[in-house]
Amino acid sequence: MVELCTVKEKGDKSLYLLSDDGNVLFPSSSMDVSTYQSGQRFRVTYIKMEGKTSSEGESIVDIKQMLPVLIKDVVSGDLFTGSVNDPLWLIYRPWFGGGFLNFEFSFDSGASTDIQHEVQLIQDSTVQVGASRKIFLTFGHNANGDVSEKSVTALVSFPLTSISDFGQADSLIVGVLEGSKRYLYRISVPNR
Repeated sequence: MVELCTVKEKGDKSLYLLSDDGNVLFPSSSMDVSTYQSGQRFRVTYIKMEGKTSSEGESIVDIKQMLPVLIKDVVSGDLFTGSVNDPLWLIYRPWFGGGFLNFEFSFDSGASTDIQHEVQLIQDSTVQVGASRKIFLTFGHNANGDVSEKSVTALVSFPLTSISDFGQADSLIVGVLEGSKRYLYRISVPNR
């Protein structure tokens, strides 16, 4: 199975994984606290070990791969002074999971690993129309002058707590520059 998971800490300081779907996963070999920290996110590929459970009765899993997921806060448009004018391409529509707004996307990257690309989620405005409140955001990419040679895929998660007035919104409207065209994605806020 493959799931997005957040590292969590038990009372005894040991670590486990909580998937965005609410599955509690205990790796068959313990997670080293010098390598992993509570709050980190990963795309985890694992196999559920049949017939094996933790002392709490939760699933024990054999981890095959853990790919890090970048976590960034949403930036207010009033405070953002950078640039996000380089294209990227969404692999999936943005989605909620684990208390985050998640994006899987691809972008063009050069051969040099010295150039750091940036992605941002910028909160542009909030619009109230009757009982409906929409938050407008821009998901953008800055290649920092990197010349493209190949397509790279990445994941980023933005905590919902970093979106101002998220609890009062009924939807998010996310603008994305994909290639030479700008697309808008409407995402309904759950439990509203």
